Amino acid sequence: MKKIYFALGVDCESTQPAVNNPSLGEKAIRGIAEVINKNNGRCTFFVIPGDIKQHKHIYTEIEKQGHEIGLHIHPETQGYKQYCGIYGPEEQEKIISEASDIFSQAFCRKPTAFSMGYTSTNDYTYPVLVKLGFTHGTCSIPGRILPECAAIWAGAPLFIHYAHPYNRCLEGNLDFVEIPITVDWESRIWSGKNPQDLRVELVDAKNHSYTIEKSIKRQIEEQIQVKVIRPLTHNTFEFDDPGNFRRQTLEGIICSFNNICDKLSITGKITTCFEVSKKFREIKSI
Repeated sequence: MKKIYFALGVDCESTQPAVNNPSLGEKAIRGIAEVINKNNGRCTFFVIPGDIKQHKHIYTEIEKQGHEIGLHIHPETQGYKQYCGIYGPEEQEKIISEASDIFSQAFCRKPTAFSMGYTSTNDYTYPVLVKLGFTHGTCSIPGRILPECAAIWAGAPLFIHYAHPYNRCLEGNLDFVEIPITVDWESRIWSGKNPQDLRVELVDAKNHSYTIEKSIKRQIEEQIQVKVIRPLTHNTFEFDDPGNFRRQTLEGIICSFNNICDKLSITGKITTCFEVSKKFREIKSI
């Protein structure tokens, strides 16, 4: 039977100035982990340096449960003025290295999973990530066109692939497994600047189910070797509250994923970005 992975990524940024609510962040982390655990799954938490300092004990706890902890970057939270995609390779290396050092000090190891804030990248980003020891993660929302955030992903690959060393919008042979956010490539939001993506807080579970089924069917039709549904959310909502709309949406998305897998006779597994990248490397070498 065919298999497809459900790899939720949680961008953890409750200490950034626009939110500045570590208490909410902690409750959200625990609530999300609870939902995923109840569904016999695991997920990946990508964390900015400020949240690492604030919630190290929680991440240590949930990592022991099998969840993955990776690094998330928003340069402005580190005192920089621009989005990451505006900077050259030396500046990007400095920004990411500083954040990586904070991660290493907290968890006694270097991070290998990475998520870029706003997906703000340029053609220097992937080589910098590889140089710093990152092996997998998410830098892209295929079809996003947000020049104001230096996030241009027009025509980028929809599905899991190795990054290209010179062009972020192409598949390549760089030793970094890119797991793009799942999108509906035919629907546009934000005045056409973004596709409807699988962001938990964007729409309700019913609307997300259409995107999930559409993506799964296309991956089957195109015979994608490692099929992935890649949702995202943030630790800035009350996921600890069973009555909260975002928590109910997450639960509904998981339910829809399972039902669609049953309907299409495909096995679904809720797991981390690391496990997905590991499977991809086993099937497709560089």
